[in-house]
Amino acid sequence: MSDQRARIGVIGTGWWSTFAHLPSLSAYPDAELIGVADVDRSKARQAAERFNAGQAFGDHLELLALKPDGVVIATPHHTHFELARDALLAGADVMIEKPMVVDPAHGRDLVALAREQGRTIHMGYPYPFTRHCRLLHDLIQAGDLGEILFTTGLFATSVLEFYRGLTAYAGEPEAGAMWAPGTDTYSDPARGGGQMLTQVTHEASLMFHLTGLRPTRVHAFTDTFGTKVDVWDAIAFTTASGASGTVASTGTVPRTQSVVEEYRIFGSEGHALLSTSTGTLSIHFNDGTTREEAPLRAEERYPLHQTSRQLVDTILGRSPAHVTGELGLLTVEFLAAALESARTGQVVTLPGQEG
Repeated sequence: MSDQRARIGVIGTGWWSTFAHLPSLSAYPDAELIGVADVDRSKARQAAERFNAGQAFGDHLELLALKPDGVVIATPHHTHFELARDALLAGADVMIEKPMVVDPAHGRDLVALAREQGRTIHMGYPYPFTRHCRLLHDLIQAGDLGEILFTTGLFATSVLEFYRGLTAYAGEPEAGAMWAPGTDTYSDPARGGGQMLTQVTHEASLMFHLTGLRPTRVHAFTDTFGTKVDVWDAIAFTTASGASGTVASTGTVPRTQSVVEEYRIFGSEGHALLSTSTGTLSIHFNDGTTREEAPLRAEERYPLHQTSRQLVDTILGRSPAHVTGELGLLTVEFLAAALESARTGQVVTLPGQEG
């Protein structure tokens, strides 16, 4: 399909679709937006008109009947599984907004189904597409830091209002979205709300993507801060190789202050310091040398357009999936284990790691 345009459908017209995916795809010459689906058909119609999508639907099955090459799913967390399953069964590759699913069993089902159908799952994590993350990933995979021994991350962001059900500001015109998220999307635990599934999913997935580490056991602590969902989280994990790490996150940074997104990765031959919020990366080797990368410009630090465009590029045979469904599944399993650990006070073993 290298000389064709990929036919893409989008399910969901909420905040992130109208802020990121629809504008990114409508401006990408290699993508043809054939339709938009939303349970609110009037919103689907408005979004389709604004972003020059072919048709608008109130039922995602009507969109899938057009046999798109790829489907972007950007709906509330707890709805991802059925929509992604239907898209895969319809013969489409899918890009699923984070988190992949709420229930890890659903993630395992999707990964298995994609393999059976010969389709590809992409995950909506923008950070791995930055120049710094690509470089650090390749450097670690090449062994330049030696064996990875320990890693730690801190992801402190300004989303407390979401957990209190106050989401209106996300749909303000200056934010670029047509509509704000639903008030219960992030504040209801039954819908996959809370810091784990909203923000720790970014941190943990990037840590595992960069290092190749696969957690086997986790021990976690959380607090709801007067809401119904976790607002801050502290997680320790270990791996089969003996490496270990920590993942810490809070949503309580005031909107008047800067967020903090930092990662420190220690290997037997050196260590790396990465900040995705300030766009800096330094690598320190045991021989005393240091590699300082040129800082990322503000617009490079969160390449939100890359996730849906990678779906197009993979369909057209230009490059394989960069952020895979397997990583999405690993992250969901890690988050579910952490939430269970926080609930029970016990160390929890990830699926497939027993014994």
